[in-house]
Amino acid sequence: MRTDANAPHRSLVAVSTALLCVALMLGACAATREAVPAARSGGTDAAAGAKGASPKMELPKEIEVRLRLAPGDTWNSRFVSTSESKRTLVGTDGKETVKSRPVGLELVAVQKVTAVEGTLATIQVTETETRILQEGKFIPAPYKQFNPPNPVSFTIDTATGKTDFDAMRRAYEKWMAEVKEGPAGDILGRTFRLPGYLAVLEEMYGKPFTRVSGRKLTEEGIPTGKDLVLPFLGPGAPPAPVVVEGTVRYTGFERKGKLHLLGVSGKYEGQPDFSTGEGLAARLADFGKEAPKGFTASGSASGHFQSSVDVLSGRETRSTGQLSYSAKWIFEGGSLTEEVAGKSILEPVE
Repeated sequence: MRTDANAPHRSLVAVSTALLCVALMLGACAATREAVPAARSGGTDAAAGAKGASPKMELPKEIEVRLRLAPGDTWNSRFVSTSESKRTLVGTDGKETVKSRPVGLELVAVQKVTAVEGTLATIQVTETETRILQEGKFIPAPYKQFNPPNPVSFTIDTATGKTDFDAMRRAYEKWMAEVKEGPAGDILGRTFRLPGYLAVLEEMYGKPFTRVSGRKLTEEGIPTGKDLVLPFLGPGAPPAPVVVEGTVRYTGFERKGKLHLLGVSGKYEGQPDFSTGEGLAARLADFGKEAPKGFTASGSASGHFQSSVDVLSGRETRSTGQLSYSAKWIFEGGSLTEEVAGKSILEPVE
């Protein structure tokens, strides 16, 4: 359940004198924001070596993470998404053709809250570095020489967790239309698929605000409901959304400088989206084959993540995740199998 960020203060639960001290400290640090739920450091399931932790302090059974954003809030972060895919095409003669490809996208960007009206917050994103993985190393992304829009903005409703990237999409679509009119239009059109790239940007920039906020976490774990994960398959690949369901729980609490961090972990499983044939057509084109008129598909996906959530803002400051999925398309004249292992990283840039 997601709650209104402007709701009245909740009473603090004092499970011990030390716990009350931590709760009062968090309330003071929140300043103009709401008081946060009482919390303790440590615990047998907490992140090992939590700084400032006390093993005698106990967290409440349930902790609600709420999105509390204020104008001027700023995060400088490194976002990384990588994957390695293996595709196997089997022809009518039973002959196999295998292609493997590691890809990756690395972004360093500043996210800043520029306005908050009611429950609607505007987040401005200014990229300072953009790299893609090539031959095992991250290199400056070639398409950056065409000056894609920067900065861009999106909005998020702190009460519902709903994000709106429409302004960012319009800016990129205008940029792409202008580039295609120039001499590099044909080349970029073949190597850069804007819908897929935007889908990955939305995943990277929106997930830290939405994955945990609005949930009442327990140490045992709660169901997440349906969510969407999106491994990066390269700027020239169509998006490969995976609808998943799983569980998420808190693992501990630590103070780190001015931050008050809640440890969170989760796991999930689901199925790739086969609702359109665009993904298959693009994959077969990689083998020089045309898309079939019809096909049947099946697949599965699973993954897990760990993150640190700033309990004052509700945003993740650090996270790691892994995703693996496999899919198989069967059509007249053969079949195509795809296996993907993806990783994601979010970390602060000092």
